[in-house]
Amino acid sequence: MTLVVSWTRKTNTGRELWVMSDSRLSGGKCWDYGPKVFGIGRSDAVMAFAGDTAWTYPLIAQVTSYVESFVNLRERAIDFIDAQEKIIQMLNKSLHFVSDAACASEEVPECTFIFAGYSAKKQCFILNKIIFHPKLKKFEIRRGKKVNDELLAVIGDQGPVSEISSRISQIEKNHTDTDFKLGMVPSEVFFDILSSGQFREIGGAPQLTKIYQNMNQKHFGVYWPPELPNEEQKIYLRGRELGKYEVLDHPWVFAPSEGRFYWHDFSPDEMRAKSNAEKELVSLQSRK
Repeated sequence: MTLVVSWTRKTNTGRELWVMSDSRLSGGKCWDYGPKVFGIGRSDAVMAFAGDTAWTYPLIAQVTSYVESFVNLRERAIDFIDAQEKIIQMLNKSLHFVSDAACASEEVPECTFIFAGYSAKKQCFILNKIIFHPKLKKFEIRRGKKVNDELLAVIGDQGPVSEISSRISQIEKNHTDTDFKLGMVPSEVFFDILSSGQFREIGGAPQLTKIYQNMNQKHFGVYWPPELPNEEQKIYLRGRELGKYEVLDHPWVFAPSEGRFYWHDFSPDEMRAKSNAEKELVSLQSRK
């Protein structure tokens, strides 16, 4: 049970590719701490999934292991465009090792992936879906949609996918400017749908990963949940709430309700000050 949206956008300093997902895993229960956006062992690409985790997690593990095991793939000597073809071939070969399924239907992968990266050869972002073709019994690449020279792809459960797709389409239709760009529209719509509680299929904190033209990717923390005052919101990274003294390796945290980043002080001095303040509070309480 998932909703993932990925798109490209132009900024003042260049172009970037965004991937956002919810964090809910299900299967007899709801677990809202599930990572859904992954690096694959090279810095210019990410992979996100929707579908049965009995398929998605093992397959993403296969992709990561494959990329990390070969230096030309790992160090980007092989361009992203060529790498994705090799990865598709590897995924299809992996299907031949499935055995002892409880029933025939369990031999059919119920999953879809977003596979995105930056091609140095083409000097552009590539945004594709990986889908399983049931008749051909193999994984295939499907290109993302183009929206006025921007790329857009959405995967997940039918209800939230239809909702986010129709809302983005309606916003585009209502926009009289022929040069309409996606900008932050997918993020705004995604946040509205996730926080509305309309769909049981999705939940938890948003996950955000970006790929840059310098062929590097970065996972961002987000402030959550939105119904709390700003000062009471916690920082979540890839679905999980950060512990008291956990720090990110960069200072920017995304506020999805506002569609902007805030600088967050993760410095040792700040962490030490928080720790001392907590100790002082405990000491005062114990004296009462």
